[in-house]
Amino acid sequence: MGTLRDLQYALQEKIEELRQRDALIDELELELDQKDELIQKLQNELDKYRSVIRPATQQVHKQSVLQEQQRTKRQAISAEPTAFDIQDLNHVTLPFYPKSP
Repeated sequence: MGTLRDLQYALQEKIEELRQRDALIDELELELDQKDELIQKLQNELDKYRSVIRPATQQVHKQSVLQEQQRTKRQAISAEPTAFDIQDLNHVTLPFYPKSP
């Protein structure tokens, strides 16, 4: 067992350790509070943006749904005519239109 002086010195070291830990805890708590404030601020901004964007996107979505419902389907076929024989078209001449370079 140590002397009284050794025990007092060890006690002072432990007290200093506790003070350092308390100071660190205080710093971390302050940092945590600042981050909580930042999170709250960003959450509020996000809520604002969502309140603006949701109605806008809903309107766009509704318009696109209406356009799809109003759109009529069109069918087109692009091919050579099957009813004609190519030999029958030999006498047909197509017009020529000169173009400048």
